[in-house]
Amino acid sequence: MRNSFRYCVPLILLWFSTFFFNPQLHAQILINEFMADPARDWDGDGEYSSRDDEWVEVINVGNADVDLAGFMISDGAEGYSWRYAFSGTLSPGEVFVVYGSDSRAWEEANDFPVYGLSLNNAGDRISIFRVAGNDTALVDHIDFVDNAAEDDRSVGRVAGDLQTWRQFDAWNVCPGSCNPPGNGCVPTPGFINDCITSAESVSWGAIKTRCGLNGD
Repeated sequence: MRNSFRYCVPLILLWFSTFFFNPQLHAQILINEFMADPARDWDGDGEYSSRDDEWVEVINVGNADVDLAGFMISDGAEGYSWRYAFSGTLSPGEVFVVYGSDSRAWEEANDFPVYGLSLNNAGDRISIFRVAGNDTALVDHIDFVDNAAEDDRSVGRVAGDLQTWRQFDAWNVCPGSCNPPGNGCVPTPGFINDCITSAESVSWGAIKTRCGLNGD
Protein backbone atom coordinates (compact mmCIF):
# COMPACT_ATOMS: atom_id res chain seq x y z
CA MET A 1 0.00 0.00 0.00
CA ARG A 2 2.79 2.37 0.96
CA ASN A 3 4.68 1.62 -2.25
CA SER A 4 1.51 2.20 -4.27
CA PHE A 5 1.07 5.54 -2.55
CA ARG A 6 4.64 6.52 -3.36
CA TYR A 7 4.01 5.62 -6.99
CA CYS A 8 0.66 7.37 -7.27
CA VAL A 9 1.59 10.67 -5.63
CA PRO A 10 4.06 11.72 -8.38
CA LEU A 11 1.49 10.79 -11.02
CA ILE A 12 -1.17 12.87 -9.30
CA LEU A 13 1.20 15.82 -8.97
CA LEU A 14 2.16 15.47 -12.63
CA TRP A 15 -1.53 15.48 -13.64
CA PHE A 16 -2.23 18.58 -11.56
CA SER A 17 0.84 20.38 -12.88
CA THR A 18 -0.13 19.52 -16.46
CA PHE A 19 -3.70 20.72 -15.95
CA PHE A 20 -2.97 23.90 -14.05
CA PHE A 21 0.24 25.03 -15.72
CA ASN A 22 -0.21 23.96 -19.34
CA PRO A 23 -0.56 27.27 -21.23
CA GLN A 24 -2.56 25.55 -23.96
CA LEU A 25 -5.28 24.68 -21.42
CA HIS A 26 -5.47 27.99 -19.62
CA ALA A 27 -4.47 30.57 -22.21
CA GLN A 28 -7.15 33.14 -22.91
CA ILE A 29 -5.48 34.34 -26.10
CA LEU A 30 -5.23 31.69 -28.81
CA ILE A 31 -4.42 31.62 -32.51
CA ASN A 32 -7.80 31.36 -34.24
CA GLU A 33 -7.08 31.51 -37.99
CA PHE A 34 -4.22 32.40 -40.32
CA MET A 35 -3.33 32.69 -43.99
CA ALA A 36 0.20 32.02 -45.19
CA ASP A 37 -0.26 32.40 -48.96
CA PRO A 38 -2.65 35.23 -49.89
CA ALA A 39 -3.63 35.77 -53.51
CA ARG A 40 -5.75 38.91 -53.10
CA ASP A 41 -5.87 42.20 -51.20
CA TRP A 42 -6.75 40.94 -47.72
CA ASP A 43 -5.59 43.97 -45.74
CA GLY A 44 -7.80 46.28 -47.78
CA ASP A 45 -5.15 48.80 -48.78
CA GLY A 46 -6.10 48.60 -52.47
CA GLU A 47 -3.02 46.63 -53.53
CA TYR A 48 -2.14 42.95 -53.47
CA SER A 49 1.13 41.99 -51.78
CA SER A 50 2.20 38.44 -50.98
CA ARG A 51 3.94 39.86 -47.89
CA ASP A 52 1.50 42.49 -46.65
CA ASP A 53 -1.66 40.42 -47.17
CA GLU A 54 -0.63 37.48 -44.99
CA TRP A 55 -2.52 37.47 -41.71
CA VAL A 56 -2.80 35.90 -38.28
CA GLU A 57 -5.96 36.17 -36.19
CA VAL A 58 -6.12 35.67 -32.41
CA ILE A 59 -9.16 35.20 -30.20
CA ASN A 60 -9.93 35.73 -26.52
CA VAL A 61 -11.52 32.46 -25.38
CA GLY A 62 -11.65 33.49 -21.73
CA ASN A 63 -14.45 35.16 -19.80
CA ALA A 64 -12.69 38.44 -19.03
CA ASP A 65 -11.02 41.26 -20.95
CA VAL A 66 -7.35 40.67 -21.74
CA ASP A 67 -4.73 43.40 -21.88
CA LEU A 68 -2.74 42.50 -24.99
CA ALA A 69 0.39 44.37 -23.91
CA GLY A 70 3.24 41.88 -23.79
CA PHE A 71 1.73 39.40 -26.26
CA MET A 72 3.92 38.92 -29.33
CA ILE A 73 3.88 36.92 -32.56
CA SER A 74 6.89 34.85 -33.54
CA ASP A 75 7.41 32.58 -36.52
CA GLY A 76 9.72 29.61 -36.93
CA ALA A 77 10.42 26.67 -34.65
CA GLU A 78 13.78 27.88 -33.31
CA GLY A 79 14.22 30.78 -30.91
CA TYR A 80 12.20 33.96 -31.12
CA SER A 81 11.66 35.76 -34.42
CA TRP A 82 9.49 38.65 -33.29
CA ARG A 83 7.06 39.82 -35.94
CA TYR A 84 4.54 41.92 -34.03
CA ALA A 85 3.74 43.19 -30.52
CA PHE A 86 0.05 43.49 -29.63
CA SER A 87 -1.54 46.38 -27.75
CA GLY A 88 -5.00 47.32 -26.54
CA THR A 89 -7.65 45.14 -24.95
CA LEU A 90 -9.52 42.13 -26.31
CA SER A 91 -12.94 41.30 -24.85
CA PRO A 92 -14.27 37.75 -24.41
CA GLY A 93 -15.13 36.18 -27.75
CA GLU A 94 -13.49 38.97 -29.76
CA VAL A 95 -10.87 38.41 -32.45
CA PHE A 96 -7.98 40.57 -33.61
CA VAL A 97 -6.23 40.29 -36.97
CA VAL A 98 -2.60 41.16 -37.64
CA TYR A 99 -1.84 41.60 -41.33
CA GLY A 100 1.58 41.43 -42.88
CA SER A 101 1.39 45.19 -43.42
CA ASP A 102 0.83 45.68 -39.66
CA SER A 103 3.81 43.47 -38.95
CA ARG A 104 5.98 45.33 -41.43
CA ALA A 105 5.04 48.70 -39.92
CA TRP A 106 5.85 47.41 -36.42
CA GLU A 107 9.22 46.03 -37.56
CA GLU A 108 10.11 49.32 -39.23
CA ALA A 109 9.08 51.35 -36.15
CA ASN A 110 11.11 49.15 -33.81
CA ASP A 111 14.27 48.75 -35.92
CA PHE A 112 13.73 45.06 -36.66
CA PRO A 113 14.58 43.48 -40.02
CA VAL A 114 11.54 44.03 -42.24
CA TYR A 115 10.02 40.69 -43.22
CA GLY A 116 6.35 41.08 -42.33
CA LEU A 117 4.84 37.97 -40.77
CA SER A 118 7.17 35.84 -42.90
CA LEU A 119 4.94 32.74 -43.03
CA ASN A 120 6.80 30.10 -45.03
CA ASN A 121 4.73 28.50 -47.79
CA ALA A 122 6.65 25.24 -47.39
CA GLY A 123 5.41 24.98 -43.80
CA ASP A 124 6.15 26.90 -40.65
CA ARG A 125 5.28 27.49 -37.00
CA ILE A 126 3.30 30.46 -35.67
CA SER A 127 3.66 31.16 -31.97
CA ILE A 128 2.13 33.60 -29.51
CA PHE A 129 4.31 34.46 -26.54
CA ARG A 130 3.73 36.65 -23.53
CA VAL A 131 6.78 38.66 -22.54
CA ALA A 132 7.04 40.21 -19.08
CA GLY A 133 10.45 41.54 -18.08
CA ASN A 134 12.92 38.68 -18.41
CA ASP A 135 10.16 36.05 -18.63
CA THR A 136 9.00 34.75 -22.00
CA ALA A 137 6.14 32.24 -21.88
CA LEU A 138 4.62 30.34 -24.78
CA VAL A 139 0.88 30.96 -24.91
CA ASP A 140 -0.11 29.10 -28.08
CA HIS A 141 1.39 27.79 -31.30
CA ILE A 142 0.40 26.03 -34.51
CA ASP A 143 2.56 24.12 -36.99
CA PHE A 144 1.38 23.91 -40.59
CA VAL A 145 2.52 22.06 -43.70
CA ASP A 146 2.77 23.12 -47.32
CA ASN A 147 -0.77 22.18 -48.42
CA ALA A 148 -2.11 24.60 -45.79
CA ALA A 149 -0.19 27.41 -47.48
CA GLU A 150 -1.75 27.52 -50.93
CA ASP A 151 -3.39 30.54 -52.59
CA ASP A 152 -6.15 32.02 -50.40
CA ARG A 153 -6.50 29.00 -48.11
CA SER A 154 -6.66 29.84 -44.44
CA VAL A 155 -6.40 27.46 -41.50
CA GLY A 156 -8.63 28.03 -38.50
CA ARG A 157 -10.23 26.49 -35.45
CA VAL A 158 -13.79 25.22 -35.75
CA ALA A 159 -16.14 27.59 -33.92
CA GLY A 160 -17.20 25.93 -30.69
CA ASP A 161 -14.46 23.27 -30.90
CA LEU A 162 -11.10 24.81 -30.09
CA GLN A 163 -9.23 21.53 -30.52
CA THR A 164 -10.25 21.01 -34.17
CA TRP A 165 -8.61 22.79 -37.11
CA ARG A 166 -9.82 22.97 -40.70
CA GLN A 167 -8.66 24.53 -43.95
CA PHE A 168 -11.03 27.24 -45.16
CA ASP A 169 -10.60 26.38 -48.82
CA ALA A 170 -13.70 27.63 -50.66
CA TRP A 171 -11.57 29.73 -53.04
CA ASN A 172 -8.91 27.06 -53.60
CA VAL A 173 -10.37 23.64 -52.93
CA CYS A 174 -7.92 21.19 -51.44
CA PRO A 175 -8.17 17.95 -53.46
CA GLY A 176 -7.71 14.60 -51.80
CA SER A 177 -6.12 14.40 -48.39
CA CYS A 178 -5.23 17.68 -46.71
CA ASN A 179 -3.77 18.40 -43.31
CA PRO A 180 -5.96 19.67 -41.76
CA PRO A 181 -8.97 18.70 -43.91
CA GLY A 182 -10.78 21.31 -46.00
CA ASN A 183 -14.29 22.44 -45.09
CA GLY A 184 -15.33 24.35 -48.23
CA CYS A 185 -15.70 27.59 -46.27
CA VAL A 186 -14.39 31.05 -47.04
CA PRO A 187 -11.67 32.57 -44.82
CA THR A 188 -13.07 35.28 -42.52
CA PRO A 189 -10.32 37.37 -40.89
CA GLY A 190 -11.73 39.65 -38.22
CA PHE A 191 -14.77 37.48 -37.54
CA ILE A 192 -15.61 34.29 -35.68
CA ASN A 193 -15.13 31.26 -37.94
CA ASP A 194 -18.73 31.08 -39.15
CA CYS A 195 -18.84 28.85 -42.22
CA ILE A 196 -19.57 30.81 -45.40
CA THR A 197 -19.30 28.68 -48.54
CA SER A 198 -18.29 29.87 -51.98
CA ALA A 199 -21.79 28.99 -53.18
CA GLU A 200 -23.16 31.73 -50.91
CA SER A 201 -20.71 34.39 -52.03
CA VAL A 202 -17.33 34.69 -53.72
CA SER A 203 -16.99 38.38 -52.90
CA TRP A 204 -14.74 39.38 -50.01
CA GLY A 205 -16.61 42.69 -49.90
CA ALA A 206 -19.92 40.85 -49.47
CA ILE A 207 -18.45 38.72 -46.69
CA LYS A 208 -17.22 41.83 -44.88
CA THR A 209 -20.72 43.28 -45.14
CA ARG A 210 -22.28 40.11 -43.75
CA CYS A 211 -19.79 39.97 -40.90
CA GLY A 212 -20.11 43.66 -40.09
CA LEU A 213 -16.51 44.39 -41.06
CA ASN A 214 -17.03 47.31 -43.45
CA GLY A 215 -14.79 50.19 -42.58
CA ASP A 216 -12.07 47.98 -41.08
